Amino acid sequence: MGKYFAFFRISFIHSIRNIKGLAGLSVFLVACLVIFANLWKVLEGRAESIHLTSAELLWYIAFNEWVLISIPQTHDDIEEDLKSGKLSYLIPRPISYLGAIFAEGLGTLVANLIVLGIVTFGYTYFATESLPFSGPMFLILLALSLFAGCLGILFNMIIGLTAFWLSDIQPFTWIWEKLLFVFGGLILPLTIYPQWLQNIAQYTPFPFILGG
Repeated sequence: MGKYFAFFRISFIHSIRNIKGLAGLSVFLVACLVIFANLWKVLEGRAESIHLTSAELLWYIAFNEWVLISIPQTHDDIEEDLKSGKLSYLIPRPISYLGAIFAEGLGTLVANLIVLGIVTFGYTYFATESLPFSGPMFLILLALSLFAGCLGILFNMIIGLTAFWLSDIQPFTWIWEKLLFVFGGLILPLTIYPQWLQNIAQYTPFPFILGG
């Protein structure tokens, strides 16, 4: 485990020091929240199937966007290792290649969650002037978000492994992301969808990564 922790630590430090990258993600994240905050102020009275106020919806969207943007693109790393031939040098190491990839991804995920979490929750609290859950529940939500991010890393790794059979994994990535947006309830809770679509979503991993 010490070897994997070393990968985690190096990735975490590298991500924390990537100030420009984190700043770019923060700006993008806040821009998304500003857009959706104003959107739901307009549509709040028209979405009768959503039993949430505009403030609660913004918190819902904040958690989703926070997790989604924090998940590292590990599939791109695997594809690059395969195409560049770097993988042939990594496989013989006395450590699992996939274990190392996951540890690196986890380090990046934790760094992103910490920095983007400060930005996300700071802005959302400022915009809504409310915290629609208790302290213990907030801590539970933070833990569930970390587990959701880990699940996202695992599925990104699965997508990356398809590079062994596909010359380009981007179409597969595009399909995965769009399904995640829809069945994960990224913008709207799944309760607003038709019942048959909700039933389909429950048999996929997408709600557990985002809306769930």
